[in-house]
Amino acid sequence: MIRKIIRIDKEKCNGCGACADACHEGAIDIINGKAELVREHFCDGLGDCLPECPTGAISFEEREAPAYDEEAVKEAQKKVFAKNQAMSTHTGCPGSRSMQIQRSETPETIKSTPSVEQLSKLQNWPVQIKLAPVSAPYFDGAKLLIAADCTAYAYASFHQDF
Repeated sequence: MIRKIIRIDKEKCNGCGACADACHEGAIDIINGKAELVREHFCDGLGDCLPECPTGAISFEEREAPAYDEEAVKEAQKKVFAKNQAMSTHTGCPGSRSMQIQRSETPETIKSTPSVEQLSKLQNWPVQIKLAPVSAPYFDGAKLLIAADCTAYAYASFHQDF
């Protein structure tokens, strides 16, 4: 059947994996450092992967391809979900374990503690802000280091005090 499907230009692909992460159907894998459409029957032709590609390696084409198999996609998604559930047990450094922080303090109980003026707004840990993929081609050869500390998030009145 002739249908719209994605095409990945391996010359332009830098292997960052953004397209594979954006593909909800699981049609794309990274193989030998390059993105590859490995399950054509999983590609729905909507192109969620297209805007995620920092190098413009993904485009659409109309060509002979197997029909989109929604049932196979759903079955594969169930398997991935089950695998993720099984892997949710944290191993490694306790400080890097994902946490939802439920605070029991109220402004009244905080006022009774003279050293604390405000409630922290921190609700989850670890705090991660991702502005650009470190593997983006415009970082190649860059002599720039951007570092941050979570102090501004953990210390409730950081901005007011400093």
